[in-house]
Amino acid sequence: MFFPNAEVMVNPLLLILLGVIVGTLGGFFGVGGGFLITAGLLVFGVPTIFAVGTGMALILGSSIINLLKHRHLGNVDYRLAGLTILGTVPALFLAKALNSKLEATGAIGPVIGYLYVALLVFLGLFIIYDYWKTRRWSDQSGEAVSTGALAQRLYAWRIPPHSISFPGLGRVSMYASLPASQIESIHVLIPITIGFAVGFLSGLLGAGGGFIMLPVMIFVIGIPTTVAVGTGLLQIIVTGVVGTALYSLSNNVDLLMAVIMLAAASAGSQLGAAATASVGAGRIRFLFGVTVLSGGVSVALKQVAGSLPNLEYLNTLASVVLLGVSGAMAIFIGVLLLRAKLRARASSESNG
Repeated sequence: MFFPNAEVMVNPLLLILLGVIVGTLGGFFGVGGGFLITAGLLVFGVPTIFAVGTGMALILGSSIINLLKHRHLGNVDYRLAGLTILGTVPALFLAKALNSKLEATGAIGPVIGYLYVALLVFLGLFIIYDYWKTRRWSDQSGEAVSTGALAQRLYAWRIPPHSISFPGLGRVSMYASLPASQIESIHVLIPITIGFAVGFLSGLLGAGGGFIMLPVMIFVIGIPTTVAVGTGLLQIIVTGVVGTALYSLSNNVDLLMAVIMLAAASAGSQLGAAATASVGAGRIRFLFGVTVLSGGVSVALKQVAGSLPNLEYLNTLASVVLLGVSGAMAIFIGVLLLRAKLRARASSESNG
């Protein structure tokens, strides 16, 4: 099928498959699916700037769907999301300006591709390492992480200013309590700065930032995994709104492509979000790490195929890795949810 705005031929069945996978994994991991969407579109041959812009549009739609489900489950910390958003919005404008300069010089493809590979591989390997390191501990909830001491140090930081004056309000403390995230006190500049860093990277890569924000919330800020899943979606929606607007103004969004994938994503998002209530926190993180790592490998194969001659077959292998691993993960999530439902039904019948 020819998509005139992006001027590229893509099989719509591949877009539908990618949409279903993104919806399921987005609902389960609390990410917009940007690391899969943009990586997938790049693998399918979509020009980089359109992969970035179209990815932003799909992230917006799928994140709204997933947020509504997680709000119902009580997994959203609105205070924390608001603080990170304060840093995210200005960072998106800075990232868009840098992307435009990279496109003008012709360097956007290699820069985005290699940055994607570095981030995805690092995050995937770290999350898997953390899972294997902490699974030997006696924490039955699965919330223990290897960086717990880092979060405690962040809470203890006393960064000036400690308070600021607002007309009509007097002195206002710069420390916030985030009970939904089980944080008694944290300086507001910490989540704002984290939001800026994640926003810049997400705007540069054309992703909602969820694949970065989720591990940052868990391993740096130290909030519970399920709360990180839901809260990250609210931040991603703001990223998606601003990012989609910026790329739409530059005519770098293929709406037809985005609509096809969004229709498919809505079908999978309900399943993924419901599964978070039935799967342990540690397992959620491990599955997320494997998925992120597979995305890094697929983009790496694509980059190698584009930089060296006679290696076109690596493009096919990249598609197999991306859709194969993420598709298998989506099926596995469905199986986990089904098993949990069957156990709950059996328990209910035995008690009845």
